[in-house]
Amino acid sequence: MKELKMSDIAKISGVSIKTVSRIVNNSKEVKEETRKKVLDVINKYNYKVNLLAKGLKSKKTNTIILFIDRHGGRYWSMWHNEVIRIIIKKLQKQNYKLLVSPSSGKGFLYDDTDGFYFLKSRMADGAIILDNIKNDIRIKYLLDNNIPFVTIGKDIQNKISYVDADNFKIGYLGGEYLVSKGYSNICFFLGGKEFIVNQERVNGFKKACNKSKSVKININFNINNSKESYKKTLELIEKFSPDAFFISGDERVLGVYKALNEKKIKIPDNVAILGIDNLPIGDYLLPPLSSIDQPREELASHVINILIDHINNKTKKAQKVLIEPRLVIREST
Repeated sequence: MKELKMSDIAKISGVSIKTVSRIVNNSKEVKEETRKKVLDVINKYNYKVNLLAKGLKSKKTNTIILFIDRHGGRYWSMWHNEVIRIIIKKLQKQNYKLLVSPSSGKGFLYDDTDGFYFLKSRMADGAIILDNIKNDIRIKYLLDNNIPFVTIGKDIQNKISYVDADNFKIGYLGGEYLVSKGYSNICFFLGGKEFIVNQERVNGFKKACNKSKSVKININFNINNSKESYKKTLELIEKFSPDAFFISGDERVLGVYKALNEKKIKIPDNVAILGIDNLPIGDYLLPPLSSIDQPREELASHVINILIDHINNKTKKAQKVLIEPRLVIREST
């Protein structure tokens, strides 16, 4: 059987081509009875939309590329997974597709499996960048090629749109809270030092802790997973005798809990634990985890709204949004 066109589907269904087009594009301006009839025909004849032809005609593909740092082959954390899930859900409501492309701010791939290939070939309308770094070459590429994009992460070098939690305040909130509770030997675990988010958190944390001359801090970068946090905790118990741990990324807390449990160190009687992200797992740890929340729904909504505005040329002016974090106190502090 020859490959059917939209006009063939319209003829078989007994509706106009315009109606078929609306259904293919998930328009709400179609009766449910008509939608079901056309979809039945589409499924019966295995009709597929030619996305490339559709994109060329409309000059839009309704496809967004999300670039996420490869993190040494580990790609993303639970927090990243939560944010991506919310972005996908919100984009679907606006009839956009999301393609996730592993990348790095230090270099990117030039083959047809990489998201930059889709952007260069005009097979995607815009981009989102997660985990940007100083002198990020992905940002330079997008700016040079006039491609609409938004970063999830603050950028002070370029006049670009970004949405981020106030990471300086996250660090400050954590330090201020732990110091106010009387903790004086505080270990701070973070991911890569090259990421702006981690630099901001450390700056805020130091400012809060430096208000008290009696507080000692121990900052540890490149703690990227629970295994590394477990090993580092065992090491610091012997060398630093911490009375509090501040952990950037709630899932890394699992390693800290395991190490302390093995050493018969009680939480929070002997050591306090404060996380960042306020992930759902925090409620199910024993004791439940105190954490700093950076509202994911709010962040995702701003990212999508700004990007779609840029794509539709409603505004080209850089928009900068900082989301207010909040402290969620449970039983680990």
